[in-house]
Parts: sequence; C-alpha cells; structure tokens
Amino acid sequence: MKFGKRYSKATVLMAMLHGVVIGIAAVALIGLVLFMARGKDEPSASGKEVPTGGPAAVETPEAAPTPPEKTLSLFAKQHGAFSTAEAAAVFIAEDPSLTKAAVIHAGDSYFVWSAVGVKEGEIETSDYEGTYRKAFSVNTSACGAIGAGKLNDVLAETEIGQIKNLTAQQNEANEEGEMKDFYKNLTSITTFTTDMRILRLQLLSHYSSTNNCVKFTF
Repeated sequence: MKFGKRYSKATVLMAMLHGVVIGIAAVALIGLVLFMARGKDEPSASGKEVPTGGPAAVETPEAAPTPPEKTLSLFAKQHGAFSTAEAAAVFIAEDPSLTKAAVIHAGDSYFVWSAVGVKEGEIETSDYEGTYRKAFSVNTSACGAIGAGKLNDVLAETEIGQIKNLTAQQNEANEEGEMKDFYKNLTSITTFTTDMRILRLQLLSHYSSTNNCVKFTF
C-alpha cells in the first residue's frame, strides 16, 4: 500500500523557490541588524569621538598670542668699536672733542658714540673725524622692572622742553620708589645738556651698562 501523496513538478518548484526567497530575506534582515549595531559603536564621520554617556566634552581654548615686543629704531654717530671698555675709555680721553661721548656696550663690543637721533638726518658724519652713521634698534621692555618703564617714551621724544616738564612735574609730586631714580637721572642729564641726541645717548649708556636692561639689535 502507498501512503505518499504525489506532487506535481510545478508544486515542487514553487516550494523550492519559496524557500529560497525566505532564506534570502532572513540573511538580509540579519545583515541589516548587524550593520545598524556596528554604526552605533563606531565614531562619527567627522573624526571626533561622540561620548555615549557622561558630561559633554569640553574643548580647551587656544592660548592668546603673545604681543610682540616694542622696539624703537634709532641712529648713532659712531667713532669706533673696541673689544674692551678700557680701550674705549682711553680713546675718549685722548680726544677733547669727545667730552660728551659715551661708551655703549652691546654684545661683545664697546662702541664710542657721541649722538643718538630718531631720524637719520639728525646725525652728521665726517670723513675728517672718521665717523659714520650706525642704524640700530633698542628694546627697553626689561627696564620697567627697575622703574624705568618710561625710557622708551623719553628716547622717542624730540623736544627737550617736554622732558624738562616731565621731570619738574615728578619733582613736585615728590615721586618715590623705583621711578625716583629714573627721574633723578633725567634731571642730572638735563642740567648739562639741552640736546636730545646727547640725552638719548647718556640714557642708553647708563641703562645698558649699569642696569643691563636695554637690548640692542644691529
């Protein structure tokens, strides 16, 4: 006796096709679930990690740029350059015309200058004297720590009357502290010269040799 039921070829083929479709759909569904789960674990496309919990990330602000140091361009009347302060001093002592000259120590050299101007035309040179005009820049930022914070302003000034008014006002106010020495130096210089070129020279000589707060650039 036969208990099996006969199926036509068309029925068998449809059953097989139905099974294939169901299998493909199942694989596609599993793949979609895995893709979505992977997308949640990976960082965002921007390259920045996205926290899944806890406080939001805080970006550290960039540090503010350091302002450039203030420099002043000047011109000097130079008579010579020496390797020692003694040699420069002897050179000045041997020339009576250099009574108001000064020694400027910059780097490894000692320069003999007799005038400092803010403009090139202020400095006259002479082949007979053997002098020439030397351009340079100074930075006096470090002088503020010793009470000479106004040195740069005084060096840039062109009228001796403005300097005298400044020292008179400070003397009336009886300025004390570190600034007192600065105004005292100004008063001393203006008692023997009214030439701003000499005043600049003497200030540069004093604060570059005694206090070493003037930075020269040639």
